[in-house]
Amino acid sequence: MRTTSTRTGQRPEAETDKERAWGHLLEAPGGIRRIPAQGPPRARRLAEIARSYDRICQRAQGLLDPDATETDILAALLVIRTLREKLESDELTLITLARTKRITWARIATALEVKSRQSAERRHLQLSRAHPRPDGTLPRTQSERVEDARERRSRRAERDWAMRHARTIRATAARLAALPDLQQRADQSREAQIMAAISDPDAAASGARNGMEPTVQSMAWPTALKGCLAEDARFRAAPEKYVTDEQRDLGDEKWQLQQAEAATVHRMLGLISYAGDQRNIDLSDEPELVSAIARLTAASQQQSRR
Repeated sequence: MRTTSTRTGQRPEAETDKERAWGHLLEAPGGIRRIPAQGPPRARRLAEIARSYDRICQRAQGLLDPDATETDILAALLVIRTLREKLESDELTLITLARTKRITWARIATALEVKSRQSAERRHLQLSRAHPRPDGTLPRTQSERVEDARERRSRRAERDWAMRHARTIRATAARLAALPDLQQRADQSREAQIMAAISDPDAAASGARNGMEPTVQSMAWPTALKGCLAEDARFRAAPEKYVTDEQRDLGDEKWQLQQAEAATVHRMLGLISYAGDQRNIDLSDEPELVSAIARLTAASQQQSRR
């Protein structure tokens, strides 16, 4: 295979930097990039570089013209390193998902082409140590891995429950948000007073000595609740706006929309729960609303204990 040499003294960054190398393979003929060359690291998708990568390899075998440039070759070698890291990370994710779905280690071992379930567990541990979790920690022990899987199942069950009771959650949230003095009630709560005293203890002590009104601490959850309701209304009015081109290409936009809606409704439920505690708000003059919040919160907590 002949290679086309770059005659400039400054070598392209795609020859030495993995981020730029990946971007180089995203570059379409004519030099137009599908994503910016600069910017933060992004999620890697095999499909986005597969065509360019295959063409470079075919040119290396003499099967395609024009010839590969030196930058093409070096960028492809760097991309291989990135792909190895990605595949290991994906392998860890898939093994973890398999265990979350309670697939036995013996079946996982067969898929990994290792001799025993112990070998499969060692592979999972090796990958866990090499690829930290999103929070930067490493699941070093089997008990931690079991706890991780249990937490994921619990979160998924909570969101599924919230979706099954979405109508009740939305109705309760709307009734709560409709209180004209919701923010004022929350700001006068016992929790708001405690937060104000913590944020400015000197002012709180001085006010108490001089008989002054306590400092007002604006609580965030009433505004968050109204924002969540507004976001949910926008989503339900035009769900197609919440689907990316990539999700359409993958053909799972319906599932993605369900997940987005479930996340919003689940967050709404969490915000309602603030009103279920008298420390956060006094709703003694709204007995029906208090009962509705209590029933919803109790049912949610009962589901979580299962």
